[in-house]
Amino acid sequence: MRRLVACLACTLSVGLAAAAAPVDDNWSGHYGLQWLGASQPGSRVVLVKAPDADPGKLMEKYQSDLARWTIAYVQTPTQTVSLRRFLETEYEGFGWVALHAAGQIECLDASHIFVCRTTPGTTVKLGPDGPTQESLLASTGVFGILLHAGAFELNKE
Repeated sequence: MRRLVACLACTLSVGLAAAAAPVDDNWSGHYGLQWLGASQPGSRVVLVKAPDADPGKLMEKYQSDLARWTIAYVQTPTQTVSLRRFLETEYEGFGWVALHAAGQIECLDASHIFVCRTTPGTTVKLGPDGPTQESLLASTGVFGILLHAGAFELNKE
């Protein structure tokens, strides 16, 4: 019973933090997560604006943008992963420099997971031009990739 109460309290606190997110924070909220091209069942995650990072604890290349978010499965709200905005070089790695410069894509990264926002219905190409280039349809406009697990879409609830 204590475990259930603690879990509910954590979920409520995460929900309140999302509700109190800054006006310019378009990321925070509850999302349904659906794996692409897999029969895995969907789940729910919560993205929350976190306190800014301490620049003294970061490598120099990450000190230019201190904004941070956390993501967690709703079922395990205390097991969070910290996310930061993509560096310009990371957009280059996916061939998305022009999209980012035009304000058509924004991404958050945690090294083993990234989440991106684009216009709903956009087909996003992954990797360099050529026969190995992949693409995905971001029907909700928010998609991501989890290393060793695959691509997913998020639908804000």
